[in-house]
Amino acid sequence: MNAEIELELVVVAAAEVAADVRLLELRSPDGAELPAWSAGAHVDLLLDDGLVRQYSLCGDPTDRSRWQVAVLREPASRGGSAYVHDKLGEDDPIKVRGPRNHFELEPESAYVFVAGGIGITPILPMLATADAAGTDRRLYYGGRTRGSMAFVDDLVASYGDRVVVRPQDEAGLLDLGQIVAGRCG
Repeated sequence: MNAEIELELVVVAAAEVAADVRLLELRSPDGAELPAWSAGAHVDLLLDDGLVRQYSLCGDPTDRSRWQVAVLREPASRGGSAYVHDKLGEDDPIKVRGPRNHFELEPESAYVFVAGGIGITPILPMLATADAAGTDRRLYYGGRTRGSMAFVDDLVASYGDRVVVRPQDEAGLLDLGQIVAGRCG
């Protein structure tokens, strides 16, 4: 995965997938395949005024026709998330660099994934990769509120009781000690 690849892509879909979380679907304007990537990879979005922001790819690594990134609107944004939320829409061009992976999913016999809030984005393709390989897996997903937790309904629909959803306002914080000790259900 080459960090030097710079592509001119187009936003083909933009949707709110949770409170203050925007999902962008990016494709090549000519329909060409995008570079291969693996679970845990990210790309740089090259935005106006020299802004460069890194976002995890959160789509299907086997689908070379599109890339997906989800962006949380940061209240104290230095410009990146505000730009994605306020200025990028369908049919807009965007320069993208990457992909590269510093968070590679290593082969294991079982996985316990823990994600909080927007931290779910690199975990989505990891979970799908483990699922496709038939590997035992479990996800513990926490967030402030259910409405702020992107992809929660899809995760539960796809993985059932292998996903434990814990919105803080309903169930308190994830108990990391119990999760690590293997005593959390």
